[in-house]
Amino acid sequence: MRNSLASPAFYMPKVRVGLVALVIASCLGLLIVRLWILQVIEGQTYASRLRNQTTIALRLDGARGPILDRNGIALAENRATYEIDLYLDQLVREYPKRHRGRVPRIQVERRMGGGTLLRKEPDIYRVVMTDLIPVANALHLEVKLNPKELQRHYFTSPNVPFRFASELSYATVARFAEQNLGVPGIDVAVRPVRHYNFGAFASHVLGYVGPPRDTERLGPDGYDLETVGRIGVERLMDGQLQGKPGGRILRVNHRGYIVAEEGYTSPNLGASVYLTLDARIQAIVQDALRTVGRGAAIVSDPNTGDVLAMASVPDFDPNGFVPKISQEDWKRLASDPTRPLLNRSVSAYSPGSVFKVLVSLAALKYGAITPQTQIYSPAAIDIGGHLFHDWTKTGRGNITLDEALQYSCNTFFYQLGIRTGIKNLDEMAELCGFGQPTGLPYLGESPGILPGPAWMKLYHPLERWTTAHTANFSIGQGFLEVTPLQMVVLMGAVANGGTVLYPRLVVGVSDTQGHQLASIPPRPRAALGLRTQDLNAIRKGLLAVVESGTGHSVAIPGIAIAGKTGSAQAKRRWNGKLYNDVRAWFVGFAPYQHPKYVVCVMVEGGIGGGATAGPIVHKILEGILELERTGSAPQLVYFNPAQGNFDGLTEIQPKADAPPPVHPATRVREEEDAQDRSSSDEG
Repeated sequence: MRNSLASPAFYMPKVRVGLVALVIASCLGLLIVRLWILQVIEGQTYASRLRNQTTIALRLDGARGPILDRNGIALAENRATYEIDLYLDQLVREYPKRHRGRVPRIQVERRMGGGTLLRKEPDIYRVVMTDLIPVANALHLEVKLNPKELQRHYFTSPNVPFRFASELSYATVARFAEQNLGVPGIDVAVRPVRHYNFGAFASHVLGYVGPPRDTERLGPDGYDLETVGRIGVERLMDGQLQGKPGGRILRVNHRGYIVAEEGYTSPNLGASVYLTLDARIQAIVQDALRTVGRGAAIVSDPNTGDVLAMASVPDFDPNGFVPKISQEDWKRLASDPTRPLLNRSVSAYSPGSVFKVLVSLAALKYGAITPQTQIYSPAAIDIGGHLFHDWTKTGRGNITLDEALQYSCNTFFYQLGIRTGIKNLDEMAELCGFGQPTGLPYLGESPGILPGPAWMKLYHPLERWTTAHTANFSIGQGFLEVTPLQMVVLMGAVANGGTVLYPRLVVGVSDTQGHQLASIPPRPRAALGLRTQDLNAIRKGLLAVVESGTGHSVAIPGIAIAGKTGSAQAKRRWNGKLYNDVRAWFVGFAPYQHPKYVVCVMVEGGIGGGATAGPIVHKILEGILELERTGSAPQLVYFNPAQGNFDGLTEIQPKADAPPPVHPATRVREEEDAQDRSSSDEG
């Protein structure tokens, strides 16, 4: 009996049962482990996949921050607009369901990995047009889509809505809803768009926005940008103005229609940018400048370098670039011979006699003369075998520097420039910022031309610099070119006692709660390095220019104004003919004893600084003083673009209350400016 119990046959069933139980337990264990992995560890992954099959993630663009003047007046902000958006990725996904066919495809060249790859992609233009045409016809909307632009948008930003139509009326939006015109991937949205509150007001300073190029699509945080600043402050401060985008997660049904919103992240408004511009002064300047067909005007604070106003005519309305300028409008602006997109405030021109201020500074600083030095100034002098004329037929005789500035005596400054030397003249000009940008990028700023022996060797290697070139340079002629902004910087240093300041356009940046994020203080560039008595001699001469010289048209009763007129001859071709196109200048400061404003006006197509630019400066200063006295600011209205022309000007008459010259017998005629122009042909 014992032997039978101990036999192997007795234990075989137990072993088999045990093995089966072990296998079953192992399988159950594996099943439990796998379920735990699927539900706990990988649960979120599969839930996300399921979620993506039934929802759509959309990006909501952040609104650009406002641009404000120094007093908080909003010059550029945002407004809500209705538009029809195309969700390209959704249109492609829903195409087979709606049209019972495969998505049409095309071959597209893509630059990838440093090379060009030919790949098949959905023909997004055909896909869109199939569903869009019925909707557009029902709403009476014209369909103008660029196939290449559409394909590029689908490739680079498939989850960013493509804007088909904007500025929709409420009636159009209502019709869209009433007739149930929406299809999966085509919907009406409300979006903030850039708006320039006063139209062409300070348009060259503010700039405009536009769609990004392929290389500009990624923002600093890695998200796609829908608009970027193109020029002006919009470009300069684009990183601060950009708002951070938000997003929506929308649930769709089995037919692709949106049925609910599952998630929402609010987009953020960009930072507020405060400018040095004073909208009240800007309005005065723009109104005064509209009497000319082409020109520029700047008002600045000589004590800080703040640009209080900057205008250029003709100009443009930046609202025309929102959301994107049409090809027809762009072609019209770009082909306009008066160049409305050109910012003449920072473009380079021959300065004429206004440059004599710089020559005076250099001569005193480097010891060529003293304020008491007299130079004999005849009607004409021979320089290097060339006869250089003054504008008078008799000359001025022995005169000092302040008298030479008052009368703008050319033969005095020919000799003064040669005495000082081109090396010292160029060194002083570089100190004041000539021949280089002043530091306001994206305004289209030109560095100008500061010629000399080294410049001549580089750009005209077959010629050499002579004393005749120095003489021409000394009255602002020849190869020399400067910008109105550079002249403002120079005159600001004369006005404030000798400190050259960088121009300042942006005061600071604040967040949406008003907390300051950045403050930009005034920046000194250099010191003129002149003695007080030397600088006062120049100021005295500039005061006499307005009191009894070529700048008498600027004079205002009860206020002392200093400045300098000038003009320079230029040539322009129009309809196959060559015409004279005089650049008329005035640059000065007021009040004389305690300067608060530097004003520069440059007009293309004038006859002289005193006759053309002077009355405009008179009107600007008169408006500013009235603003100070009464506090009554001009009403800010919507400025339509000022139209350019080549009509030219004869003389702008100042107001009747402008005082006559202090010394009528020595009144300096505009022949001074005419002589400036003719002198460039000599030497």
